[in-house]
Amino acid sequence: MNWSALRLLRADPPAATALAVAVAGGLAALVLGTVYARWWAAPLFSAPLLMTALVFRRYAAVRATYRQTVRALARATEVAGYTPEGHAQRVAALARATGRVLRVRGHRLTALEYAALLHDIGQLSLFEPLPDGATVALPAARRRAIAALGATVAREAGAGEAIAHTVELQAEPYREQPLAARIVRTANAYADLAPPHRPCAQRALSVLEREAGTEYDPEVVRALAQIVSRGAVA
Repeated sequence: MNWSALRLLRADPPAATALAVAVAGGLAALVLGTVYARWWAAPLFSAPLLMTALVFRRYAAVRATYRQTVRALARATEVAGYTPEGHAQRVAALARATGRVLRVRGHRLTALEYAALLHDIGQLSLFEPLPDGATVALPAARRRAIAALGATVAREAGAGEAIAHTVELQAEPYREQPLAARIVRTANAYADLAPPHRPCAQRALSVLEREAGTEYDPEVVRALAQIVSRGAVA
């Protein structure tokens, strides 16, 4: 039966859980190896993570299309309990709609959507989940570490350099980010500040507008506010 990777993960919760645990274990090993061992131990500790990514890549090549592969990998944080159900899809929808307003088109728009889907994959390196999976209030150094590990997973899973680069740069100061990373950062911040179970769109937009020019690109904030105000994306 030729199921997609996403359908297989949903239909087989134990398999999905095993995938998430394997990725989480690999990332934890990488972090511990880097912090507590010598520099030369990092490749050894990263082996489980890289092996997991390679196995998943082969699995996806046989079972699913590229898009379904990215969506299935994005679900790992939800399956492992690090982010709320549907968070990655919501950020991706916000990012895609914002990108359209800013005239992002074609393969660049698709890459933006995929990067948004994978933006939280680095959270699997955390020993304890964050409240509501929200990274918006974390110190910059911690957000950068999560983003860097997420980029490693994206690269090893074959997501593509453009997508991995966006995932990696999402925590950098917005003036140093390409447009895609600025959009992902702003979309994620809005989703963190206005989770579905606690609707507060106007308050979230007020925070983004107040921090536009310091934390967020003002043009991206205006585009996001436009799509939210017209109800294009919740």
